Amino acid sequence: MPKERQSILRMFRRRLIAWVGCLTISAVISPAAPTGNDWIHGIYTVGSPRPVARTEAEAWHQATTLVENTASAFVLVGTGRSMDPLYRPGTILVIKKPPFNELKRGQTALYRSKAQNVVAHLLVAKVRDGWRVQGLNNNTHDLEAVSPENFVGVVIAAFQPLNSGRQGQLVMLR
Repeated sequence: MPKERQSILRMFRRRLIAWVGCLTISAVISPAAPTGNDWIHGIYTVGSPRPVARTEAEAWHQATTLVENTASAFVLVGTGRSMDPLYRPGTILVIKKPPFNELKRGQTALYRSKAQNVVAHLLVAKVRDGWRVQGLNNNTHDLEAVSPENFVGVVIAAFQPLNSGRQGQLVMLR
């Protein structure tokens, strides 16, 4: 094989390897990257913070630092897949409880269901009995409304640990 052709092939292989490397890195980072869009799966999400990708140690450090400096804030680790691709299982969420009348469409709100589960879904519509909420992967809104009585708080920050083995574990701090 002529030297010129070998040189071209080597250059092509290096570029291919670099391109595949970029795709691999973007696949690792993309779970926590901002979507760049106010709508996900047809649901308005502009009031919900996009997760920031960090190592697990950095994610916990930033979340706990924010909690220490924010009155009445606390941390939860997300479970389930209803909020994919915004919040995946294992996402560290910082929660704060603002006055109920200050809630806005597109925020991720947490509420305690009648079954006593804490649910984090998006506020989609203000209604007579409170707010209708919906998970990003759910076809319809939840049957229960978020009301002042069952309202827990809203997500004010989110951290997606990179290479975390944590799946579906609920943790509360503060």
